Parts: sequence; structure tokens; C-alpha cells
Amino acid sequence: MATPTWTDNVNVVAAAGLAYGAATRGTLDLRGKLGARLFLRVGMKGTTVPSNGVDALVRSVLNDDVATPGGANPACLWPLKHNPTGTVGSTTVNSDSNSGQAALNVASSSNFAAGDVICVYDASYTRLEWHRVSKVAAGVLTLDRNLQYTHTAAQADAVTNKASCWEVMVEGGSLLAVVFDYGDDTSGSDVLVQAKAQTFDSVG
Repeated sequence: MATPTWTDNVNVVAAAGLAYGAATRGTLDLRGKLGARLFLRVGMKGTTVPSNGVDALVRSVLNDDVATPGGANPACLWPLKHNPTGTVGSTTVNSDSNSGQAALNVASSSNFAAGDVICVYDASYTRLEWHRVSKVAAGVLTLDRNLQYTHTAAQADAVTNKASCWEVMVEGGSLLAVVFDYGDDTSGSDVLVQAKAQTFDSVG
């Protein structure tokens, strides 16, 4: 039986804040690999939704990403858009919420609902997590999987909803670029962007 070899948790775009009017990108080298799963994520860092939305673009890159004539190609394999509407729920962790449990204790559960996709983050993004809410009660968001990190009351990590998370399968054989484009917006809170990959390296 053939055994696939994978590399997990590859950083394509490291977690970072992005302000409206700006864009950021990262690349993933799949020239010697069979393919990859891309995990693209955009979360709110405030309560003002983007005026036009944040575009998340996955592109094949010509000429090894060297800026020579003919190398740039604005075509897109996967055009995605983070364009939330309504009221953004924004709160903080107010009671210790331990890794391995599904309950996230928050100062307020107002404007959060079952089915929301949330991000939980600290200033340096070392405790960054993305989750789907399964149930909401007063002061508690129950998640559909357990927390990866412990978030303490003293740390008071931020929690927002209206996040977008996508999983995209791509073929190998090319250098890929992931672009988060907030450039055409004239208003909106900063967003948190991140792209990771699981690369399909070989079959043994």
C-alpha cells in the first residue's frame, strides 16, 4: 500500500494585523511536491466591518516569483472574500479557560451565536486560536472542539466573531502566492490574517 508523506503546519502568511488600505502576501513552494491543503483565515480585531471586504487570493506564480517581464500574472486559482455584515461580537476572556476544554469564559457573550467562527488572540498571537461556536450561554462560549491553549483571566485575551476560515486543495508543481488584499476599503477595523499549509510531499 502506498504511504503518503505530509508536512504539517507550514507558515505561508504568519499571523499579523492588517489595516484597511493595505495588502500582504506570502508564498508556498510546491515545485517539488504533489499538492497541499491551504488554511486561510481572516478575523476581526475590532467591531467595524470592512467597507468592501478583504480579498483572499491563491495564485500560481510564474518565473519563480522573479520580477522580470512576463513573470507577473494576476490570475487567481481561488478568489475568496471576507465580507462580514451586522454587529461584530467583541469581548475578552475573563476567567481561566484551560486547554483541553470546550468552554471559553468571556466577559460578555452578547452578539455571539451558535455557528459563529471566532478568533481568540493575544497581542503577539502566541495563543491564537480559531474556533466554531457550538452553544452560547451567559458568559460562556462552548466550542465544537477543545481549546489548544490556556487563556487566563489575567491575560484577558481578545475574542471576536465574524471570522472567515477556508480550506483549499491545490496541485503541486508550482510556486504559489497567497494574498490578503484590504486595499480598496475606505473604512473598517484592523483584521487578523493568517495562512498555513499541509503539504503533500510524496508517496512512498
